[in-house]
Amino acid sequence: MKMRVAASVAVTVLATTVLAGCQFITPQQTARSYTPSDGVNGSVGNVEIRNVFLIDGAEDTASLIGVLTNSGSSAETVTLQWTGAQGAETKQVTVPGGGLLSMSTDSATPSASVPGAGTAVILEDVQATPGGLFPITFSASSKDEDLRVPVLINSFSQYATLAPTPTPTPTKTRRTPLPTDSASAGATDGAEPTPTPTDTLAG
Repeated sequence: MKMRVAASVAVTVLATTVLAGCQFITPQQTARSYTPSDGVNGSVGNVEIRNVFLIDGAEDTASLIGVLTNSGSSAETVTLQWTGAQGAETKQVTVPGGGLLSMSTDSATPSASVPGAGTAVILEDVQATPGGLFPITFSASSKDEDLRVPVLINSFSQYATLAPTPTPTPTKTRRTPLPTDSASAGATDGAEPTPTPTDTLAG
């Protein structure tokens, strides 16, 4: 009987040791850092980059969606840089001090309790593939952050209004030139004179 109890205790201790060892060998998913959203995050100086992604548009354009927050007291200018078919492209946005900038197609202020603004940020000459990642460099306060930004499409209902609106191409109207005085005079000079009727006296 004592031998059975001792064997049971030994098995229990061995199983506990093996299971405890698994915790050290197997990576814990909850300990990994990840972004629970469609976009990616980053930071440059006092500016935090939150949940940024692209909505693909027509004619090599894309809307940059996301939020930039500024923990400093002064406004920060953030430079966006990417590579297009024509070479390096840049665009600048300003984040108010102690506030945020909501990058969307809605220009309304995102929150009345936090200093901020909303603006549409349209990137041009974007050679991006929906479902892929597009590299964009965010620069502020002499610091850079290279992010690979997800490229999405507006087929989902929550993104239906976020695609950039293409700029309409103006159409040219052809006008028919009116005849000038010289042309009218030339036409008159070339025409045969109309004979003037004369009175005939009755005999």
